[in-house]
Amino acid sequence: MFKEKVVDLTENLWDDERKEMIGEFKDATSEKLKAILESLGKFNSLFKEAGYELNSINASIALPPDISITFKCLDLIPISERINVFNKAQDSRIATLVLKSLFRASDYSDTIKLGEFKLKTVNIKMGLIPGVSVSFS
Repeated sequence: MFKEKVVDLTENLWDDERKEMIGEFKDATSEKLKAILESLGKFNSLFKEAGYELNSINASIALPPDISITFKCLDLIPISERINVFNKAQDSRIATLVLKSLFRASDYSDTIKLGEFKLKTVNIKMGLIPGVSVSFS
């Protein structure tokens, strides 16, 4: 059952977002990475409003470049608040991708019952090979 949920997450989480991230990083240069990092900083307070605290950003300037972003889960917000937060990020493709990933990770964590464990962190890897990992504690 747990394996089925993991498969379901990868299928549902990365349909459109994977394509968007690959498109975003296909021709990524150091200037593009800099712009993405600036965008993440600009929307830091919005991520907090979404229930997540930006913990760290790791940028790889290798070929292909990628960025890994780690968020601490503060609180899961209701759908009505998510829509409001998401609407505030509509002018930034990166911020909307991050928010979609965070909200889907939250939804996924709600479907898994691991005793008293709750969603602790979400790590989003953006690049030609995007991914999301979650940790519970």
